[in-house]
Amino acid sequence: MSLLIQSRYYLKKNRLARSLILGINDRLPLEVKDKLFRNLVNPYSEQETRNKVIFVHVPKTAGNSIFQALFGVPAHGHDEAMKYRRYDAAKFDEYYKFGFVRHPLDRLVSAFVYLQKGGIGRYDAAFRDKYLSRVENFEQFLKLMARDKRYRRKVMQWIHFRPQVAFLCDAQGQPAVDFVGRYENIEQDYQRIAADLELGEVSPLQVVNRTERQDFRQYYNDELEAIAGDLYADDLRTFGY
Repeated sequence: MSLLIQSRYYLKKNRLARSLILGINDRLPLEVKDKLFRNLVNPYSEQETRNKVIFVHVPKTAGNSIFQALFGVPAHGHDEAMKYRRYDAAKFDEYYKFGFVRHPLDRLVSAFVYLQKGGIGRYDAAFRDKYLSRVENFEQFLKLMARDKRYRRKVMQWIHFRPQVAFLCDAQGQPAVDFVGRYENIEQDYQRIAADLELGEVSPLQVVNRTERQDFRQYYNDELEAIAGDLYADDLRTFGY
């Protein structure tokens, strides 16, 4: 049993230690708390282990809809492919690995609107209050990203704004999964994955956590498109958008 697993087991059994850790956690900066929480979680869900599959759930790419339809439960976290490898390299090498991507400029709008409305959970709401309360709309948000390097760095580290290459690619920038589906081609690619996994007839895709908004192109002018293009240049190049 690894030291990390032992530590999690101990905290579950020892109320005093758990209370102490949670008390310290409440005093940490938001970004540190979020990072600690994500690093303590086993990326392999029960459904992934049972089906010998790894689903790299890139935020705002319909991941919950896909995983729910395939396995009957919501997706498990937002863990990078390389985290799966670090946690258990043998499983990583053996299991079928896939993820979905989305046009980076579309995903950026979706993430902004989603978090501006509070997202899901207290960390999302805390992020909104700390960073998005400073802007009134998407245009102000991108212009602030362009001129304030510290603000841009903090925002781009948040899980919903991280580039998709950070989730799906290795240190050399190459895809580390067997198949990369596209949000824009979701139904066909979903059926392809079900066939690869030999799941037989699967449930139809259902919309989960949809962010109500206009078509993403309505949010951009030439200046804003250039800013977003610089932020997600690696995504645009790697995934051919």
